[in-house]
Amino acid sequence: MRKPTAIGVAIAAMIASIALVVVLEWRGEQPASADETELVELMGDINMQQMQENLTDQINSLPPSETQQRMESETGQALYSRCVQWTELHENFPSDENRESRDKACGDLRNYVETGTLPDVEASAGETAR
Repeated sequence: MRKPTAIGVAIAAMIASIALVVVLEWRGEQPASADETELVELMGDINMQQMQENLTDQINSLPPSETQQRMESETGQALYSRCVQWTELHENFPSDENRESRDKACGDLRNYVETGTLPDVEASAGETAR
């Protein structure tokens, strides 16, 4: 049996709420007792918790995206580290050269994560050697 989807649980919760309203109207518009009100609130809380759990389960069961895989790869982590180093260097010693190197390093990371394109190795090696 398949797990219910978040949408399915939401629809079921909505139907249950509508049914409750119909039952309360059927009773002749008598005010609900404190126990009935508490029960309805509890049911709503339980439904909301179930929807959140199902949605979390669905999100966690998705395979990692290509961008996430690239960011978590060895190359992605190395590019991230270089971006952070140039950013910190520029923050501590602001200069046009450090800003350009930071922008290049962080741009290389962004481009790699988004497209999978590796940066030009010769240009990157030259910047690391500075």
